[in-house]
Amino acid sequence: MQAFGRPGGPRRDASSSSSAPSQAGVAVAREAATASTTGGGEDGSEPKVKQLAAGPVRTILLNRPKALNALDMDMILLIADALQTFSKTPAPVVLLRGVGRALCSGGDVMAVVKQAADEDPAVRQQALTFFKAEFELDYAIATLFRRTGKTFVSVMDGITMGGGVGLSVHAPIRIATEKTLFAMPETGIGYWPDVGVTRQLARLDGKVGFYLGITGARISGEEAYIAGLATHYIPSSLLAEALERLGSLGPDAKSDSVSNVLDEFSADPFSETEVAKGPQILAQSALLGSRRVALDHVFGQKSAEGIFAALEQLAAGAADSEAAAELRTRGAELDEGVVSWARTTLDALLTKSPRSIKVSLRAIAAARQLEDAEAFRLDMRLATAFCDLGAGRDFHTGVMHTLARDPETGKRRTGVAPWDVRSVADVSDQHISDLFFGDQQAARSAGMTMDVPRLAGLPPPNALSADEQRAQRNKTKGLPPLGWQVGHNMFALPAEAEIAALVSGYHPSSPPTQLEPEEVVAVLRSVKGDRRGLDGKVREFLQRSGAAFA
Repeated sequence: MQAFGRPGGPRRDASSSSSAPSQAGVAVAREAATASTTGGGEDGSEPKVKQLAAGPVRTILLNRPKALNALDMDMILLIADALQTFSKTPAPVVLLRGVGRALCSGGDVMAVVKQAADEDPAVRQQALTFFKAEFELDYAIATLFRRTGKTFVSVMDGITMGGGVGLSVHAPIRIATEKTLFAMPETGIGYWPDVGVTRQLARLDGKVGFYLGITGARISGEEAYIAGLATHYIPSSLLAEALERLGSLGPDAKSDSVSNVLDEFSADPFSETEVAKGPQILAQSALLGSRRVALDHVFGQKSAEGIFAALEQLAAGAADSEAAAELRTRGAELDEGVVSWARTTLDALLTKSPRSIKVSLRAIAAARQLEDAEAFRLDMRLATAFCDLGAGRDFHTGVMHTLARDPETGKRRTGVAPWDVRSVADVSDQHISDLFFGDQQAARSAGMTMDVPRLAGLPPPNALSADEQRAQRNKTKGLPPLGWQVGHNMFALPAEAEIAALVSGYHPSSPPTQLEPEEVVAVLRSVKGDRRGLDGKVREFLQRSGAAFA
């Protein structure tokens, strides 16, 4: 592909100077002087983003609570400015929080699609400015530790969607609470899960990432922690104390020290004694049990048409269907929970843009082999294609249908948006390949007229030698049998791929003999530390998979 030109009480039993920052994010930060310094707080008189300092911690506080801290260009510039400022201080921890009931609910896509629909080509090109700045900021967050040695901590306490996911999911340490509501709902507005998130989704357990990215399903803090989207699960009643305890860290504290402090306050979402509603939420979750077996079957299909066909079979509840037979081979039955999940998921998918579904499926699959810079460059390429309304108007249609009020009624619209194409079967795969994933000539032939902006702060494309490219491919391929990538997401619960590697003898800590479940837990505890919920996740996976790991 050639891209061209953009709860119980807290536990108490938990067992360097920064280098100069690189230029990542500077292109965004240098424009921060033009950002509005007001518009935040309850009355609009405060800054939209505040910079706070307390001991070894520097906090970026999103302060637009009435808008659920949704990102506009001012906020992106101010966050970039804060990140740049904090990169130059000796403080080892940068913390991201939001005021009110959201970390961040998304971005100002209404302004983007209005520019994209303008008659002036120069104005249309400006529609990409927001995404360019946003992606540069997210990349700067993703590479903060590499560049400066500082640990970025995101606090996903409340609504964390879209652009809010981009600000948080690239952090090495991510805190969820029982108030967390996590989602990437972009296919519902004719877009796709951007902000570098496809790379994270592609590395989640089984086909969970495809499910979340394609459907836009909302999950709880407990589910985000079990899936590895959060590295810590802390009851909101303990959050303030936990963050205050970070002040006890020394000036040379590293990420493992930060994680250990937060471990003291973490809770086990599987435990009824620690979290009041955690077990009930997980009992109904699509990420576990028989629903999860169905999820992996459905979203393991190679095509969007295959996903719909599998869902339709499960939703019909026919025990003699091909999908039901497949579930039985995986040790699950077509029970009431699976049928209900399939019907709900099918109904939801039928409201999404068919074009967005196909692009999302392909983008998540491609992102499994990408490093972070490559993932963000691909995102800029896709964002340009979506904003080029001459090649398809679903992004504009979806945003206006979902967010704009009907001028005749003054109310929000309901029902399905009038997408350009009404079913995935009618979306041309060749058109998707050319417009979104093809080289410059193919994209132009498919109707793309806008230029892809170059993201500042990223290494040049194709900068790796042949040996380095081979090493990268081997790294992204991972260890058998499920492709565990050693070192990825190291502060989260063990991925199912790591559990499988341990049981199958490919893990560095695998013993020469077959392990019993309690031994698997013990070995992983010695490797990962006392991660709350580790026992529950390991046992659920082993029971569901039957050690087949297929």
